Amino acid sequence: MAFIGVGTGFNITAAGTATRTFCIAQKTPYLRVVTGIPTAHVAIGTFPTAVASDTVVTNQQPEIISIGKPISQPITEVTIPRVQAGAVGICTLTVPEGYGNQLKAGSLIGLEVVTGTASADAQTYWNLKNLYVQSVQVHQVLDSYSDKVTVTGDFIAQNTQTAGIQTALATGNTLVARGAFNISAYTGGVNGTVYMQQVQITGG
Repeated sequence: MAFIGVGTGFNITAAGTATRTFCIAQKTPYLRVVTGIPTAHVAIGTFPTAVASDTVVTNQQPEIISIGKPISQPITEVTIPRVQAGAVGICTLTVPEGYGNQLKAGSLIGLEVVTGTASADAQTYWNLKNLYVQSVQVHQVLDSYSDKVTVTGDFIAQNTQTAGIQTALATGNTLVARGAFNISAYTGGVNGTVYMQQVQITGG
């Protein structure tokens, strides 16, 4: 099977207690996993904790694991995050009318600002990662329907806005929400490294 690497590879130190990666933006449907120790178990999803019954990877053969179709979703409006208990922020994303919503409750996403040609502010502080989709609700105004997506996460310390994001999207700017995931690895006792990279299958 032929494949090409997509993005930078990453690794996780596996041990007798399950460990987890940082939040990873999903770019392809497949993840190539290689272990430097005889056996490791990996789990992929939203805040997973790998156990002995999860997918096994050995050092005899790299594995290509299907992680589902990457998703991206245009966002036209966003509320300024409100700080909740534990300094976790919460805000609402609006999916434009007429677009199917791919964002599902219980998933991880990242945000990327798309600066309009007439915008006076790039608003790069809205480029965020590791946000959790708490709920999705259909919102109706007269004959117009749009999904309202409630997300939580650390809006306070990311990027340059040390006091938290104070400004909603500027006129002309939009956001794109992209799916993300975590990986957890577990060995049952032997310390070692599990190496991973998203790949694109090319045939062959």
